[in-house]
Order: sequence, then C-alpha cells, then structure tokens
Amino acid sequence: MQKIMLIMVMILVTLSCKPTGKKISDNKESILTKSGVNQSNKNYNWCDKLILNYIKKSDNKLIKSSRKDTSIRIEWMLDRVENSDTSKYFIFHIGHNVVDKGDINLRVVTDDWVYIDSLSRKFYVYDLPHDSLIEWKK
Repeated sequence: MQKIMLIMVMILVTLSCKPTGKKISDNKESILTKSGVNQSNKNYNWCDKLILNYIKKSDNKLIKSSRKDTSIRIEWMLDRVENSDTSKYFIFHIGHNVVDKGDINLRVVTDDWVYIDSLSRKFYVYDLPHDSLIEWKK
C-alpha cells in the first residue's frame, strides 16, 4: 500500500510542476503558446488574466525590455502556495529562458516575483530590497 501511495504522490508532483509558458506582444492582443498557435479566444483562469495584465502594464524594466524583444518569450510559473493567518497567496515566478550559443546551459532569468491573494484576488509585487509586498493597481 505504501508503494502505491508513493507512486501516486510522485505522479502528482510531476504533473503539478508543468509550467504555463505564454508570450505576449505589445502590438497584438494575442497570446501565443510555445507552439505559436494563436490562443486569443482561450479562457484563461483569473490568475493568468491578472498576470497578463501585469506584464502588459508593468513598469518593471526587465519585463519592459522582454516585451520589446520579440525573440524573448515571457513565461510565468506557479512557484508555491503560501498560507498566512488571513489568506492564501499564490506565488508566481515571471521570467524568460536564456541559452548560450550552441543551445547549451539553458537557464531561467527571473524578471519579477508576484503574489496573488486567492481570497481578495489582489495582486502584489515582491519588493526584494525591502522584503515586502507592494499592492499593484492598474
């Protein structure tokens, strides 16, 4: 019985680690998946919509430069869920992939960390130097 439970847990962990890579473009309202298929009519969940809105309107210099370079695919991934006394926060990593010449040394560059309050659906940007959350309103 323990072996079956261990296998089930490993399968769930593997499935939950799947990133949701999406690309946005300043001059188009379309959302592109990794395959490049236009998915503008697809229904995204409310977290994805908040993140897309943030990426489109962000003042973050790294995100702005990633938006301008059409060869860069901005992606986000749910990093973890953090419970506090008053709420549950979804913590997302926003960034893009970088690879050296010859397709070696693939790595992810972090552009920003964002927190989304699951109860109030408020959007927060993590301020690293001050180790605090700043509510983002736009």
